[in-house]
Amino acid sequence: MRDRIIFSDNQQVSARQISRALFLEMLGLSTLLLPPALARLCGTDGVFAILFGGVLTYLLSVAWNRYNTNVKQNDTSEEYYNTKVLENMTMVIYIGAFLGIAAYVMYFLTTLIEEQLLGKSYEAAIVLTLTGAAFWGLSKGLESRLRVYEVLFWILILPLGFILLAACSGVCTDYWTPVVDTSWQNFGKGILLCVLIFSLSLLAFRSKSQCSRPKQLLRVTRRSLCAVVIWNAIIYLILLGVFQVGLLSHLSYPIIDLMAVVKLPGNFLERQDALMMGIWLFCLFALLNSMLYYASAPLEKLFSEKGRPKATGICCLAMAALAVWLLHSAERAERMFQVCVWFVVPLLLFSAGGAGNRGMSAKNVSGRNRRSKRA
Repeated sequence: MRDRIIFSDNQQVSARQISRALFLEMLGLSTLLLPPALARLCGTDGVFAILFGGVLTYLLSVAWNRYNTNVKQNDTSEEYYNTKVLENMTMVIYIGAFLGIAAYVMYFLTTLIEEQLLGKSYEAAIVLTLTGAAFWGLSKGLESRLRVYEVLFWILILPLGFILLAACSGVCTDYWTPVVDTSWQNFGKGILLCVLIFSLSLLAFRSKSQCSRPKQLLRVTRRSLCAVVIWNAIIYLILLGVFQVGLLSHLSYPIIDLMAVVKLPGNFLERQDALMMGIWLFCLFALLNSMLYYASAPLEKLFSEKGRPKATGICCLAMAALAVWLLHSAERAERMFQVCVWFVVPLLLFSAGGAGNRGMSAKNVSGRNRRSKRA
């Protein structure tokens, strides 16, 4: 009884919980993928690509939120019934798109654990463990999952900040030059890559109906986006000052390799890279859970009873199978990354949450129809 009073299970989350979970999700993916890619494309100008990409994503969030609001207000029953087939097709596309991103994150996370911690012989155990943990977390609902991230937030951020602060002693500022030394074509590609990575934060608007204060969602999303952009810019400058642009462009996970350079006072950790891996493991797992949640949410409506466990189980199995398929070929994984970044993410953005908005409108329409019949 006491637990019920303290922790309600009404599937409503606060804007702060969404903000913290969003920050962890974006920080893990962006700081692992962007530094080596930007070093190859933009060199020392990569930090400017991060800042420009953050500004463009910030402006995109305003337009995205305004468009969603207008669609929700202008949607009518006639429009809904005329687009029923389109809605179902859009829902299938959305489920497939989110599952594709989740599968790549699972592949990325498994590869990271294999290379940095356990080795290839534990691949099956890693996939099964991550899939089981994802299913368990999603079956408890959005509220329980975000509460965990809220607790872990400072536990992950404070050690990371301390490590980066210690790394500053090894930074050579001469490696930050020359500036404005990149072709406009490559600089534009770098900005576009940053926009597509950062714009995953806009998918937080799909949780608007579960937010206890939906009017604050845009503000906390902007706040998380700005924080992620600032952290990425700082991390890129540190990596650039430690490794130089030539080496940085050839490292797979430079932010993890930074632990081989940073020496913590007292040398009380034999495997300092394991500490850094723990931070990124939780961040990537948070993103994996969110993608699976967005994929399973529309699928729940197809089941009359116990829709959440069934939909979650189907999505977890599909994601695990696709991740295993990617793990058996580096070329497949590279193609999947290109598809996710240059096709799937723009598709999710430009559709502007249409499936979710129409689903909400359908629920409102059916409610109005039932009330009119009773009247």
